[in-house]
Amino acid sequence: MKVDQHVPIRRTGPIGRVARLVLVALFAFPLFSIIGPGGSSRFRNPHILSEPSAWLVHILMLAIFVILVGALASELAGPRARRGWQAAALVGAVAAVVVAGGIGLIARGAFWGFPLADLVWWFDVVMLSEQVVATLLSIALGTPGCEIGVWPALIARSRGEAPSTESGLACIVGLHLLDAWEAGRSRTAVDS
Repeated sequence: MKVDQHVPIRRTGPIGRVARLVLVALFAFPLFSIIGPGGSSRFRNPHILSEPSAWLVHILMLAIFVILVGALASELAGPRARRGWQAAALVGAVAAVVVAGGIGLIARGAFWGFPLADLVWWFDVVMLSEQVVATLLSIALGTPGCEIGVWPALIARSRGEAPSTESGLACIVGLHLLDAWEAGRSRTAVDS
């Protein structure tokens, strides 16, 4: 669908942008806590497996990865491709963990350690970095809905198509709900 130059594209409001700025900080904090001296070698210590905050980051990044793959699949191959690509992404992630852990078990006698710990560290760093960049872009562009939707929106715009928004279950944080509330609030103020 081509973009009609006369139809205004819905943008986020100031409250939505501030919420996204808070989200940037929430993604940047764990990112900066795991990068630094030693890089991935700190993850090789089995003690990391007993830290609930590390598990929270790992699980959240995996969920975001699967959602991101679905959003990109929907934009690139159509809405029907979403579930298949998401399933493939999840299967691929599990396979990578099994293979890396198996290599570690065979080569070093431990499932956790090199290369699995490094794989998890790199995955977390890449996904947290992607989230920081995506959220900053969504602030700058005023992209409504889930911050993950900025990538499909940019793809759609590059094609000259109207961007869609990621919402519902795809938006774990609920930014789409905040955007809808803020848009309704501004419409009410204009109508008054």
